[in-house]
Amino acid sequence: MPPPAALSGALHLIERAPRLWPGFMPAHTPLLTFDGRRSWLHHAPDAPPEPGWTRAAGGWVWPGRHPALTAHTAVILPGGLGAAGVLLTDLALPADPAQAARTLAATLIHEAFHVYQGATPSPAWPAPELSALTYPAGAEVRHARAEETHWLRLALRAGDGAWMTPARHALYWRARRHARLSADHGQFETRMETTEGLAHYVETRLLAEDPDLDPEAATRQTPRGWSYRSGAALAHLLERTGTPWPAEVLAGRTLADLLTGQVGAPRPAAPHPALKRAAQTAADAHQADVRARLDAFHAQPGPTLHLSSPGGLRLSGFDPMNLHPVGDGALLHARHVGLRGPGADLLTVGHPVLTRGPSLFRVHEVTLRGLPAPAVHEGRWRIHTPTLTLDLPAETVRSTPDGWSIRLD
Repeated sequence: MPPPAALSGALHLIERAPRLWPGFMPAHTPLLTFDGRRSWLHHAPDAPPEPGWTRAAGGWVWPGRHPALTAHTAVILPGGLGAAGVLLTDLALPADPAQAARTLAATLIHEAFHVYQGATPSPAWPAPELSALTYPAGAEVRHARAEETHWLRLALRAGDGAWMTPARHALYWRARRHARLSADHGQFETRMETTEGLAHYVETRLLAEDPDLDPEAATRQTPRGWSYRSGAALAHLLERTGTPWPAEVLAGRTLADLLTGQVGAPRPAAPHPALKRAAQTAADAHQADVRARLDAFHAQPGPTLHLSSPGGLRLSGFDPMNLHPVGDGALLHARHVGLRGPGADLLTVGHPVLTRGPSLFRVHEVTLRGLPAPAVHEGRWRIHTPTLTLDLPAETVRSTPDGWSIRLD
């Protein structure tokens, strides 16, 4: 029972991969994949990590999708075995077999690097990811990101004797942008460049390609999405210096600081009017999207519940991929959130919730719309549907013209 052709080809490319990063050995990193019918585990120990695996085609096979594999990510299998996990079913592989193998190999290398990071303690990896929720989305930040992207692309395309000047221009626009960021926002970006950016760097090194840098598209990218490309670009430029920069990264130095040390101080560069217009368009579109989400939330028909808790509700779960800052400290949980307070529980899986408070984890106000009638029994006020569970002390609930008001002291 051989693995799919794309997987066999990818494994061959990984076996032949050059040295991509000191101490990173993808040819010895366990690789877990799912082809739509069965899961494959390659580069694993001689003994299977748990019962249920059978030997096949140089690796191990599991019937169906292994429960540890839910996305492209580094996973931990029973017994503590770390593996690079990839769902072939979620990859749009090219029809050409050779290109399909290259695409899959690059994805496996990316996730294998995350396995390496998990096994290599370093201040380079932790990123304050919640800072992305409040990262500035205005035109000025977007414009400076686009200008930096433009000069990074020119630096990568320039020859050995000409790349440092555009690199200094890129660093100038980075400094302009970072002047508008808080310390947490700046740290989020620079650490994402070393976590995801370096994973993208080893991936593009395997393919012998530069990262895809599109200045106009950079105005619309999230800071997390852009950091994949910017981090890889900075790493490719540092590679040209011939210095032991990976060791400095592992010690905690940022990629941009290391590049500044090699090319010198940032050099001013004139803005591009077209990129400034594109940034304003992207910022306007973002604001329109926020307004549309809020309008759709408030347009839900049916009763409304307003809940307040001066002492704060505790966040017990949320979906970061479906969480939207909508201004003035409010957050729209579009799919899932769990909150707990004095004698109160709220859980949604598909019912939107608007929260407000001093932080994501401490909520003082909650609004829900489009609610069904509650059930009141033995002092409890409850709503239970496939998408929403509310369980509150009945004595805290007051009827209002549009629904109910609740205060939890």
